[in-house]
Amino acid sequence: MSDPGAFDPTPQLVIVARLSEYCQFRSILKYEADPWDFMLRKLKETEEPLAAFKDALFRRTRERLLAELAAGFLDEERCSDYRLLFERLLSPGDFADVAIHLCTGAPNQTKSLRDLLGAMQPATLFTNERKPEGQRSAAWDKLVGELYRRLDLDRLGTVMVRKPSTPTRKAMVLRRVRRNVAEYCTVVRIPTDPRDTFTPFMLPRIEALIAANLRFLLRYR
Repeated sequence: MSDPGAFDPTPQLVIVARLSEYCQFRSILKYEADPWDFMLRKLKETEEPLAAFKDALFRRTRERLLAELAAGFLDEERCSDYRLLFERLLSPGDFADVAIHLCTGAPNQTKSLRDLLGAMQPATLFTNERKPEGQRSAAWDKLVGELYRRLDLDRLGTVMVRKPSTPTRKAMVLRRVRRNVAEYCTVVRIPTDPRDTFTPFMLPRIEALIAANLRFLLRYR
């Protein structure tokens, strides 16, 4: 079994870099003509590194869990820790299948978890966002909605439709979007040091941040 502690920070750094570029359109004006297309492209460029990051985190978490099970009994606190981690990594359906085995006294726990987790892949925001609106999980839509409001995107959407759209009007709105995203990233302290990985609390909010901005840009483009 590979070292559960080994972790490549590159995908996380790429995600942070794309978000930084998303917020800094003014610095590359001479290279890009359309801020809307540029910002949308930067969000979409997070898909591959995000999938790689979550896959690596999923594999590390799975291997650590199986190593702990092989070493002995997991108490309820450790089971709760793992439920929290896998809830952030798996689709709601897959997580429900795993969660019933992540409790003290579960029968055939090691074999069941090994078989289940060996057949699963982590889900990302892009997986969720490609589903028809009615098929997304309520918890996901609630989190994205919270970020949408936190970033003031609902009000900025109202500004967009209040009067006919012009390049100047769109540029003004996008400047405010970039400022709000940059402020949020500062508040939640998104790490830039490769030694600091996204926490279980932070990861779903980063995904919801990207999803909320994607929804705004695609809706009002």
